[in-house]
Amino acid sequence: MEIMTPGQRFMRCLNFESVDRIPVMDFGYWRQTIDNWHKQGLPAEVDSTEEVERYFGCDRGFETNLVNYWGDNGPIGIEWRVYPPWTKEVIAETEDTITYGGEVGIIVENKHSESIPFQSKYPVESMEDFQRVVVPRLNARDPRRITPEFEGMLKRGQQEGQAIGAWIDGYFAWPRELLGAENLLMAYYDDPELIHAIQRNHTDFVKDWIDVVLERTPLDYVCFFEDMAYNHGCFISPKTFDEFMMPYYHELVGYLRSKGVKKVLVDSDGNSVQLTDKLVEAGADGHYPLEINSGSYPELIRQRHPKLALIGGINKLALAQDRAAIDRELAKLPPLLEKGGYIPALDHRVQPDVPMANYQYYIDKKRAILEKYCY
Repeated sequence: MEIMTPGQRFMRCLNFESVDRIPVMDFGYWRQTIDNWHKQGLPAEVDSTEEVERYFGCDRGFETNLVNYWGDNGPIGIEWRVYPPWTKEVIAETEDTITYGGEVGIIVENKHSESIPFQSKYPVESMEDFQRVVVPRLNARDPRRITPEFEGMLKRGQQEGQAIGAWIDGYFAWPRELLGAENLLMAYYDDPELIHAIQRNHTDFVKDWIDVVLERTPLDYVCFFEDMAYNHGCFISPKTFDEFMMPYYHELVGYLRSKGVKKVLVDSDGNSVQLTDKLVEAGADGHYPLEINSGSYPELIRQRHPKLALIGGINKLALAQDRAAIDRELAKLPPLLEKGGYIPALDHRVQPDVPMANYQYYIDKKRAILEKYCY
């Protein structure tokens, strides 16, 4: 079979079409992971997700190929979300933590790890907050959103034949970013007008922002970030999804397709097996990262949705164990690979407790398996 470009390979996999080989990719690496690997032989100049991908001979991850990529030590091409960013100032500091305040709310970050920050106050508590703090910063056509790095990012991706994508906050993730998870779940009942106002504004903003991107490059795919499930299922009911998310998804996905976007991927950690029913109804073509320890087994999702492309599904925790544990994870791949539409990857970033030698073993073994499946 003729050798394909990385972009052709990725997009054809998502479309259940024949490929010269399946992409070898993962979801990136925690900062502490890279730091630890420097002590284990990783060259000092290999210091970002993209550089680590290249070092291990991996394909560039599809999240690395986003026009608004935000990865460690990596450039951001076109600024996303509120712009200019909310004010953020240090209001307290200890040996282990730093507390920020300002328009961003109140956030406590750990200095020594990349654990999720604790946030006790969020930017939006009322419609007045939303109109005052958020709406003025959602001008998608603010020329300052185009960073000096964007042209170089785009040119390199085009020269390498990469698929080009964009990150979009989903209709659960974005109001959660503004209100916080607990406040959002209550607002569905206590202040539905505010949630619909946020969703309407978000839809209009994304359309404008996508148009700004498309004036500079076509888009092959978009990734909706949701993270709307935990280890027992979705945070909200199907009824709540239908009322507060589905109409906006249909409108925006229809718009994206009318503009030539080929694939819509939706990200959610947690047990997303039942959630995929709603994601498919909303217009999703693919789903990731299929978090194994929460029960998002790719074979279960494939049974429910035979034509939903899947990415992920390899237990990240196995890599911190031994080669036998890695072998057991990779032994699950062939039945799924035979059906097509599947790119095996870890179900989240590579954790700091993974030895570099284990990751090298995993990549080599996975590559050997994937090379056998040229459809």
